[in-house]
Amino acid sequence: MKFSPFSTSPDPEMLYITPSIKSTIDKVMHLIDYRQGLTTIVADVGHGKSTVIRHLWNELSKNKEISLASVLTPNFPSDFAMIKTICGEYGIAPRRSMLAQESALKDFLGQLDSEGRTAVILIDEAQRLTGKQLELIRVLLNFETPKYKLVQIVLAGQLELKYKLLDESKKALRSRIFAPSNLSPLSPAEMRRVIEFRCLKAGSLNPFTDEALQAIYNITSGIPRDVLKICQVLWVAAQKDGIEEIPIEWVEPMVKETELDA
Repeated sequence: MKFSPFSTSPDPEMLYITPSIKSTIDKVMHLIDYRQGLTTIVADVGHGKSTVIRHLWNELSKNKEISLASVLTPNFPSDFAMIKTICGEYGIAPRRSMLAQESALKDFLGQLDSEGRTAVILIDEAQRLTGKQLELIRVLLNFETPKYKLVQIVLAGQLELKYKLLDESKKALRSRIFAPSNLSPLSPAEMRRVIEFRCLKAGSLNPFTDEALQAIYNITSGIPRDVLKICQVLWVAAQKDGIEEIPIEWVEPMVKETELDA
C-alpha cells in the first residue's frame, strides 16, 4: 500500500509534538499521576485533537498500572447507554438499572485502586455529550477517596464543548476541571518542521521550497488539517510529474483541489 506523508487520518506515529501539544500531553499526564479527576482538550476543527487523543491512548496503553477506556464517537441515546459503554470498555457486565451500573463501576474502580492501578477514560468528540451525559461525568468524579479521584477523565472536543461547559448549569462540573488545554494553530516554523518530520517518517524527500511554504501558511493560517490537505495534493502532483521542488506558482491553483465548489 502506498504511503503519503500528508494523510489527514489521525495517525499518532505522524504526530509532530509542537509546544502546544507537549503542554497538553504534560497536563494530561499530571492529571493522571496526581489523580486530579478531569481535564479538557478543546480545539477548533482541524487542529489535531483526535490525533493527540490517539497518541495519548498509545502511550497510556503501554503502562500496566493504567486501566484504559476510550470513547471516540459518543453518540449515546442516554446517560445509561453511556455508562454501559464505559463499563463495557472495562469488561464490566451490563446491569438492569442506572443505579446498579454506577455501583458496579464504583466497585470496579475501588478494586483497581486497591491493586495500585489507575482508571483513565478518554472521550473524543465530547462536544456531542448532552447535558445529562455531562452530568454523568460529574457523578463519576464523585467516586473518590479523601485524597484523590478514582477515575481520571479526559474530555476532548471542538469549541462547542467549551461553550457547553461555560453554561451556568455546568458550573459544578466546570469547577472540577484541572488545567484545561487549548490546541493552537501552527506557527510558520512549526509548520515547516511538521512537513519535514512527515516527509522523513514517510521516507520521502521534502519537495517544498521556502516560497511555497510561505504561500501555504498564508492560505491556511497554520491550521494543521488545511496544511495537510494542500500539501497532499501538491505532493501527489509533484510525484506524478517527477518534480523535486514544488514552485510557488503551483500552490494557489492547487488550493482549489481541496475545496468544495459552491
